[in-house]
Amino acid sequence: MVSDKRYQIFISSTFRDLVQERQGVLKSILEMEHMPAGMELFAAGDDSAWELIKDVIDDSDYYVLIIGGRYGSLDEGGIGFTEKEYLYACETKKPVIPLLHVNPDNLPRDRTEPSPSSWEKLQAFRAKVEKKHTCVYWSTPDELKARVVTSLMSTMKRHPAIGWVRADKIPSENVLAELLMLRRRISELESEKEADLILPPSGAEGLQQGDDEFSANIEYSLYDWSDTFRNHGEEYEGETSLSWDDLFSIVAPSLIDDASGRVLRDRIRGAFEAETRDIVEIQNKGERVFGGFKMSAEEVDTCIVQLRALGLVRESNRVRSVKDTETYWKLTPHGDFKMTQLRALRRREG
Repeated sequence: MVSDKRYQIFISSTFRDLVQERQGVLKSILEMEHMPAGMELFAAGDDSAWELIKDVIDDSDYYVLIIGGRYGSLDEGGIGFTEKEYLYACETKKPVIPLLHVNPDNLPRDRTEPSPSSWEKLQAFRAKVEKKHTCVYWSTPDELKARVVTSLMSTMKRHPAIGWVRADKIPSENVLAELLMLRRRISELESEKEADLILPPSGAEGLQQGDDEFSANIEYSLYDWSDTFRNHGEEYEGETSLSWDDLFSIVAPSLIDDASGRVLRDRIRGAFEAETRDIVEIQNKGERVFGGFKMSAEEVDTCIVQLRALGLVRESNRVRSVKDTETYWKLTPHGDFKMTQLRALRRREG
Protein backbone atom coordinates (compact mmCIF):
# COMPACT_ATOMS: atom_id res chain seq x y z
CA MET A 1 0.00 0.00 0.00
CA VAL A 2 1.51 3.33 -1.11
CA SER A 3 1.47 6.03 1.53
CA ASP A 4 -0.37 9.28 0.79
CA LYS A 5 2.51 11.18 2.40
CA ARG A 6 5.11 12.76 0.11
CA TYR A 7 8.51 14.06 1.17
CA GLN A 8 10.34 17.08 -0.20
CA ILE A 9 14.01 16.25 -0.78
CA PHE A 10 16.62 18.95 -1.32
CA ILE A 11 19.43 17.97 -3.71
CA SER A 12 22.68 19.82 -3.09
CA SER A 13 25.76 19.60 -5.34
CA THR A 14 27.91 21.50 -7.76
CA PHE A 15 26.04 21.81 -11.03
CA ARG A 16 27.92 21.85 -14.34
CA ASP A 17 30.11 18.84 -13.57
CA LEU A 18 27.21 16.74 -12.24
CA VAL A 19 24.37 17.50 -14.69
CA GLN A 20 23.85 13.84 -15.66
CA GLU A 21 24.12 12.64 -12.06
CA ARG A 22 21.64 15.24 -10.79
CA GLN A 23 19.14 14.35 -13.51
CA GLY A 24 19.37 10.69 -12.52
CA VAL A 25 18.83 11.52 -8.84
CA LEU A 26 15.87 13.81 -9.71
CA LYS A 27 14.32 11.01 -11.75
CA SER A 28 14.83 8.45 -8.97
CA ILE A 29 13.15 10.71 -6.41
CA LEU A 30 10.21 11.35 -8.74
CA GLU A 31 9.88 7.61 -9.35
CA MET A 32 9.69 7.17 -5.57
CA GLU A 33 6.73 9.64 -5.76
CA HIS A 34 8.52 12.27 -3.71
CA MET A 35 9.33 15.90 -4.55
CA PRO A 36 12.90 16.96 -5.46
CA ALA A 37 14.13 20.53 -4.98
CA GLY A 38 17.55 22.03 -5.68
CA MET A 39 19.78 24.96 -6.49
CA GLU A 40 19.19 24.84 -10.27
CA LEU A 41 15.97 26.70 -9.49
CA PHE A 42 17.93 29.70 -8.24
CA ALA A 43 20.67 32.06 -9.32
CA ALA A 44 23.82 31.55 -7.26
CA GLY A 45 25.36 34.64 -5.76
CA ASP A 46 22.11 36.53 -5.29
CA ASP A 47 21.46 37.36 -1.60
CA SER A 48 17.72 37.10 -2.06
CA ALA A 49 18.24 33.73 -3.78
CA TRP A 50 20.18 32.47 -0.75
CA GLU A 51 17.30 33.44 1.52
CA LEU A 52 14.97 31.55 -0.78
CA ILE A 53 17.28 28.52 -0.77
CA LYS A 54 17.22 28.52 3.03
CA ASP A 55 13.42 28.63 2.97
CA VAL A 56 13.33 25.64 0.61
CA ILE A 57 15.74 23.69 2.83
CA ASP A 58 13.56 24.58 5.82
CA ASP A 59 10.52 23.21 3.99
CA SER A 60 12.34 20.05 2.90
CA ASP A 61 12.21 16.82 4.86
CA TYR A 62 15.56 15.37 3.76
CA TYR A 63 18.82 16.77 2.40
CA VAL A 64 20.79 14.84 -0.26
CA LEU A 65 24.41 15.93 -0.70
CA ILE A 66 26.30 14.83 -3.85
CA ILE A 67 30.03 15.48 -3.95
CA GLY A 68 32.02 14.86 -7.14
CA GLY A 69 35.32 16.38 -8.24
CA ARG A 70 34.60 20.08 -7.88
CA TYR A 71 34.19 22.38 -4.89
CA GLY A 72 32.10 24.87 -6.86
CA SER A 73 31.56 28.61 -6.91
CA LEU A 74 32.22 30.64 -3.76
CA ASP A 75 30.18 33.21 -1.87
CA GLU A 76 31.60 36.53 -0.73
CA GLY A 77 33.12 34.88 2.34
CA GLY A 78 35.04 32.33 0.28
CA ILE A 79 32.89 29.30 1.10
CA GLY A 80 31.34 27.15 -1.63
CA PHE A 81 27.59 27.36 -2.09
CA THR A 82 27.26 23.56 -1.79
CA GLU A 83 29.11 23.56 1.53
CA LYS A 84 27.06 26.57 2.63
CA GLU A 85 23.84 24.65 1.93
CA TYR A 86 25.23 21.62 3.77
CA LEU A 87 26.17 23.65 6.85
CA TYR A 88 22.69 25.20 6.93
CA ALA A 89 21.04 21.78 6.65
CA CYS A 90 23.14 20.53 9.59
CA GLU A 91 22.35 23.67 11.58
CA THR A 92 18.60 23.10 11.07
CA LYS A 93 19.04 19.37 11.90
CA LYS A 94 17.84 18.00 8.58
CA PRO A 95 18.56 14.30 7.98
CA VAL A 96 21.57 14.35 5.63
CA ILE A 97 22.22 11.67 2.98
CA PRO A 98 25.85 12.21 1.81
CA LEU A 99 26.81 10.57 -1.51
CA LEU A 100 30.51 10.98 -2.32
CA HIS A 101 32.36 9.97 -5.48
CA VAL A 102 34.58 7.08 -4.49
CA ASN A 103 37.70 8.49 -6.21
CA PRO A 104 37.43 12.04 -7.62
CA ASP A 105 41.08 11.80 -8.79
CA ASN A 106 39.91 9.46 -11.55
CA LEU A 107 37.29 11.87 -12.93
CA PRO A 108 37.92 13.56 -16.31
CA ARG A 109 39.92 16.78 -16.10
CA ASP A 110 36.94 18.96 -17.04
CA ARG A 111 35.02 17.58 -14.04
CA THR A 112 37.67 18.30 -11.40
CA GLU A 113 39.02 21.47 -9.84
CA PRO A 114 41.81 23.09 -11.89
CA SER A 115 42.79 25.35 -8.97
CA PRO A 116 44.97 23.81 -6.22
CA SER A 117 43.28 26.00 -3.59
CA SER A 118 39.80 24.86 -4.67
CA TRP A 119 40.98 21.23 -4.72
CA GLU A 120 42.22 21.63 -1.12
CA LYS A 121 38.84 23.08 -0.14
CA LEU A 122 37.10 20.09 -1.78
CA GLN A 123 39.28 17.64 0.16
CA ALA A 124 38.63 19.52 3.43
CA PHE A 125 34.89 19.54 2.72
CA ARG A 126 34.87 15.78 2.01
CA ALA A 127 36.81 15.12 5.23
CA LYS A 128 34.34 17.23 7.23
CA VAL A 129 31.36 15.30 5.81
CA GLU A 130 33.02 11.89 6.29
CA LYS A 131 33.81 12.73 9.92
CA LYS A 132 30.23 13.73 10.74
CA HIS A 133 28.23 11.14 8.76
CA THR A 134 28.24 7.57 7.53
CA CYS A 135 28.76 8.25 3.84
CA VAL A 136 27.67 6.34 0.73
CA TYR A 137 30.10 6.13 -2.20
CA TRP A 138 29.43 5.95 -5.95
CA SER A 139 31.45 5.87 -9.15
CA THR A 140 28.92 6.03 -12.03
CA PRO A 141 25.60 7.88 -12.57
CA ASP A 142 23.68 4.58 -12.57
CA GLU A 143 25.34 3.53 -9.32
CA LEU A 144 24.46 6.92 -7.81
CA LYS A 145 20.79 6.47 -8.77
CA ALA A 146 20.66 3.11 -7.01
CA ARG A 147 22.52 4.39 -3.96
CA VAL A 148 20.22 7.40 -3.48
CA VAL A 149 17.08 5.21 -3.52
CA THR A 150 18.36 2.72 -0.95
CA SER A 151 19.84 5.50 1.23
CA LEU A 152 16.63 7.53 1.20
CA MET A 153 14.48 4.51 2.05
CA SER A 154 16.76 3.63 4.97
CA THR A 155 16.82 7.22 6.26
CA MET A 156 13.05 7.60 5.95
CA LYS A 157 12.62 4.45 8.04
CA ARG A 158 15.08 5.55 10.73
CA HIS A 159 14.08 9.24 10.75
CA PRO A 160 10.38 9.63 9.80
CA ALA A 161 9.68 13.22 8.77
CA ILE A 162 6.53 15.36 8.67
CA GLY A 163 6.09 15.22 4.90
CA TRP A 164 3.26 16.58 2.78
CA VAL A 165 -0.23 15.35 1.87
CA ARG A 166 -2.73 16.44 -0.74
CA ALA A 167 -5.20 19.05 0.42
CA ASP A 168 -8.10 16.69 -0.30
CA LYS A 169 -6.55 14.17 2.12
CA ILE A 170 -6.59 16.62 5.03
CA PRO A 171 -9.52 16.12 7.44
CA SER A 172 -12.25 18.75 7.13
CA GLU A 173 -12.92 21.30 9.86
CA ASN A 174 -15.94 19.27 10.96
CA VAL A 175 -13.85 16.12 11.26
CA LEU A 176 -11.13 17.98 13.20
CA ALA A 177 -13.74 19.47 15.52
CA GLU A 178 -15.19 15.99 16.12
CA LEU A 179 -11.71 14.56 16.78
CA LEU A 180 -11.01 17.37 19.25
CA MET A 181 -14.32 16.70 21.02
CA LEU A 182 -13.53 12.97 21.22
CA ARG A 183 -10.05 13.71 22.56
CA ARG A 184 -11.52 15.93 25.27
CA ARG A 185 -14.07 13.25 26.15
CA ILE A 186 -11.30 10.63 26.42
CA SER A 187 -9.39 12.98 28.72
CA GLU A 188 -12.51 13.48 30.85
CA LEU A 189 -13.11 9.72 31.07
CA GLU A 190 -9.47 9.12 32.03
CA SER A 191 -9.78 11.76 34.75
CA GLU A 192 -13.00 10.17 35.99
CA LYS A 193 -11.33 6.77 36.02
CA GLU A 194 -8.41 8.13 38.07
CA ALA A 195 -10.87 9.74 40.48
CA ASP A 196 -12.79 6.45 40.80
CA LEU A 197 -9.60 4.57 41.62
CA ILE A 198 -9.04 6.56 44.82
CA LEU A 199 -12.58 5.89 46.03
CA PRO A 200 -13.43 2.88 48.24
CA PRO A 201 -15.02 -0.07 46.41
CA SER A 202 -18.76 -0.44 46.18
CA GLY A 203 -20.20 -2.15 49.26
CA ALA A 204 -17.31 -1.14 51.53
CA GLU A 205 -19.56 1.27 53.44
CA GLY A 206 -21.09 -1.68 55.28
CA LEU A 207 -17.74 -2.98 56.56
CA GLN A 208 -15.78 -2.10 59.69
CA GLN A 209 -13.33 0.70 58.87
CA GLY A 210 -11.93 4.03 59.97
CA ASP A 211 -12.29 4.48 63.75
CA ASP A 212 -14.03 1.10 64.17
CA GLU A 213 -11.80 -1.11 66.32
CA PHE A 214 -10.69 -4.68 65.82
CA SER A 215 -9.94 -6.61 69.02
CA ALA A 216 -7.38 -9.38 68.71
CA ASN A 217 -6.83 -12.15 71.23
CA ILE A 218 -3.20 -12.00 72.27
CA GLU A 219 -0.75 -13.63 74.67
CA TYR A 220 2.35 -12.20 76.29
CA SER A 221 4.71 -12.69 79.23
CA LEU A 222 6.20 -10.45 81.90
CA TYR A 223 9.69 -11.18 83.25
CA ASP A 224 11.52 -9.97 86.30
CA TRP A 225 14.54 -7.82 85.55
CA SER A 226 16.73 -10.42 87.23
CA ASP A 227 15.57 -13.10 84.77
CA THR A 228 18.44 -12.55 82.30
CA PHE A 229 17.45 -15.31 79.88
CA ARG A 230 13.70 -14.72 80.20
CA ASN A 231 13.04 -18.28 81.28
CA HIS A 232 10.51 -17.76 84.06
CA GLY A 233 8.02 -15.21 82.83
CA GLU A 234 4.45 -15.00 83.98
CA GLU A 235 2.07 -15.59 81.06
CA TYR A 236 -1.01 -13.50 80.36
CA GLU A 237 -3.90 -13.56 77.91
CA GLY A 238 -6.06 -10.67 76.84
CA GLU A 239 -7.34 -8.51 74.03
CA THR A 240 -5.69 -5.60 72.24
CA SER A 241 -7.73 -3.25 70.09
CA LEU A 242 -6.65 -1.07 67.19
CA SER A 243 -8.80 1.03 64.90
CA TRP A 244 -8.60 0.07 61.25
CA ASP A 245 -7.17 3.50 60.41
CA ASP A 246 -4.44 3.11 63.03
CA LEU A 247 -3.58 -0.39 61.82
CA PHE A 248 -3.49 0.67 58.17
CA SER A 249 -1.45 3.76 58.98
CA ILE A 250 1.23 1.52 60.50
CA VAL A 251 1.16 -1.15 57.79
CA ALA A 252 0.76 0.99 54.62
CA PRO A 253 4.30 2.42 54.20
CA SER A 254 5.76 -1.08 53.86
CA LEU A 255 3.43 -1.65 50.88
CA ILE A 256 4.42 1.39 48.81
CA ASP A 257 6.52 -1.09 46.89
CA ASP A 258 5.58 -4.77 46.80
CA ALA A 259 5.88 -6.56 50.15
CA SER A 260 5.74 -10.29 50.73
CA GLY A 261 2.96 -11.88 52.75
CA ARG A 262 5.50 -12.61 55.47
CA VAL A 263 6.43 -8.92 55.74
CA LEU A 264 2.76 -7.87 55.80
CA ARG A 265 1.96 -10.36 58.58
CA ASP A 266 5.00 -9.19 60.57
CA ARG A 267 3.83 -5.58 60.29
CA ILE A 268 0.32 -6.46 61.52
CA ARG A 269 1.66 -8.47 64.48
CA GLY A 270 4.13 -5.69 65.18
CA ALA A 271 1.34 -3.11 65.33
CA PHE A 272 -0.62 -5.12 67.91
CA GLU A 273 2.55 -5.98 69.86
CA ALA A 274 3.56 -2.31 70.11
CA GLU A 275 0.08 -1.32 71.28
CA THR A 276 0.05 -4.15 73.85
CA ARG A 277 3.50 -3.23 75.14
CA ASP A 278 2.51 0.41 75.63
CA ILE A 279 -0.58 -0.55 77.62
CA VAL A 280 1.19 -3.18 79.74
CA GLU A 281 4.20 -1.00 80.53
CA ILE A 282 1.90 1.78 81.74
CA GLN A 283 0.00 -0.67 83.95
CA ASN A 284 3.16 -2.42 85.05
CA LYS A 285 4.98 0.88 85.67
CA GLY A 286 8.14 -0.61 84.22
CA GLU A 287 8.59 -3.04 87.11
CA ARG A 288 8.84 -6.05 84.81
CA VAL A 289 10.00 -6.70 81.23
CA PHE A 290 7.46 -7.29 78.44
CA GLY A 291 8.05 -10.14 75.94
CA GLY A 292 6.84 -13.38 74.40
CA PHE A 293 4.07 -11.72 72.39
CA LYS A 294 1.79 -14.03 70.40
CA MET A 295 -1.12 -13.39 68.05
CA SER A 296 -2.85 -16.16 66.10
CA ALA A 297 -2.29 -16.52 62.35
CA GLU A 298 -6.06 -16.65 61.89
CA GLU A 299 -6.55 -13.17 63.34
CA VAL A 300 -3.65 -11.79 61.28
CA ASP A 301 -5.33 -13.23 58.18
CA THR A 302 -8.60 -11.59 59.23
CA CYS A 303 -6.81 -8.22 59.21
CA ILE A 304 -5.43 -8.85 55.70
CA VAL A 305 -8.85 -9.88 54.38
CA GLN A 306 -10.44 -6.76 55.88
CA LEU A 307 -7.83 -4.42 54.38
CA ARG A 308 -8.38 -6.12 51.04
CA ALA A 309 -12.17 -5.89 51.32
CA LEU A 310 -11.84 -2.16 52.06
CA GLY A 311 -9.95 -1.77 48.78
CA LEU A 312 -6.74 -0.67 50.51
CA VAL A 313 -4.42 -3.53 49.47
CA ARG A 314 -4.30 -6.05 46.67
CA GLU A 315 -2.10 -8.91 45.52
CA SER A 316 0.76 -7.82 43.28
CA ASN A 317 0.76 -9.18 39.72
CA ARG A 318 4.46 -8.50 39.11
CA VAL A 319 6.13 -11.42 37.30
CA ARG A 320 8.62 -13.27 39.52
CA SER A 321 10.82 -16.33 39.47
CA VAL A 322 8.97 -19.65 39.20
CA LYS A 323 10.78 -20.68 42.39
CA ASP A 324 9.22 -17.77 44.29
CA THR A 325 5.91 -19.10 45.60
CA GLU A 326 5.35 -16.24 48.07
CA THR A 327 2.27 -14.01 47.75
CA TYR A 328 3.09 -10.32 47.44
CA TRP A 329 0.95 -7.35 48.38
CA LYS A 330 0.84 -3.69 47.41
CA LEU A 331 -1.31 -0.61 47.96
CA THR A 332 -4.22 0.09 45.65
CA PRO A 333 -4.66 3.67 44.35
CA HIS A 334 -7.35 4.07 47.05
CA GLY A 335 -4.93 2.69 49.64
CA ASP A 336 -2.18 5.06 48.54
CA PHE A 337 -4.58 8.00 48.78
CA LYS A 338 -5.79 6.83 52.20
CA MET A 339 -2.21 6.43 53.45
CA THR A 340 -1.28 10.00 52.49
CA GLN A 341 -4.40 11.30 54.22
CA LEU A 342 -3.45 9.46 57.42
CA ARG A 343 0.32 9.93 57.39
CA ALA A 344 1.11 13.21 55.60
CA LEU A 345 2.18 16.02 57.91
CA ARG A 346 -0.03 19.08 57.95
CA ARG A 347 0.85 22.68 58.66
CA ARG A 348 0.17 24.09 62.04
CA GLU A 349 -2.38 26.86 61.85
CA GLY A 350 -1.33 30.21 63.31
